[in-house]
Amino acid sequence: MGPMAQQSPTSSSSASSSGLEINAATDATWAVAANSLPETVTINGVEYNSADLNGNTRKLLSIYLADQKIIGEQKELVALAELGLKSLLAEIESNLPGA
Repeated sequence: MGPMAQQSPTSSSSASSSGLEINAATDATWAVAANSLPETVTINGVEYNSADLNGNTRKLLSIYLADQKIIGEQKELVALAELGLKSLLAEIESNLPGA
């Protein structure tokens, strides 16, 4: 039987029905971030009032929005890096012997 990862009850203070847990060390930080959600949020095409969502859902939504922002920034960095690579390759090719 292979090793199984187990969470101790004290390792997190917020768990969802899917088993997703918020690290206890950052739970309070996400709770504060949850208070700064926009007044309304759209989830799967349905608009909700943030104030009507339970605390754990608000924290998870805050994490989701933060991760979404990080992913967007990473995609932008990759696009810029690819553009830079194309420019460098063009410059290298123009400096090759016989070019």
